[in-house]
Amino acid sequence: MVTAALKVVLERGFGVGELTGEDVGSGFAEHPICGDRVQLSVQHAGGVVREVRWRADGCPASMAIAALAAEVLVDVPVTDLEDVLHQAIGSHGGLARHEHHAEGMVVRALHEAIGG
Repeated sequence: MVTAALKVVLERGFGVGELTGEDVGSGFAEHPICGDRVQLSVQHAGGVVREVRWRADGCPASMAIAALAAEVLVDVPVTDLEDVLHQAIGSHGGLARHEHHAEGMVVRALHEAIGG
């Protein structure tokens, strides 16, 4: 079950939508078993993320982690995205074992969006 702190992030819904432009990359990830899907639009320049927007279908954890990424990854160097997101998840109470796929999907979508 999504922690209370992650539920608040999800309820805020920060970052829902898409970005467009020359410095925007798009990334997609899907879980092959449960069917959860995450689409991220990431504006980045000079090796730093400027803005993240998301769309997701599936469990609350997948949507909450996408929303959390939109909140915490602004002005973060692309080399630090995974660490910053992982630390933010931990500071929001973490994920249950059956929810860990949510973090993995968002990380895969991030890498695709930034071209790495």
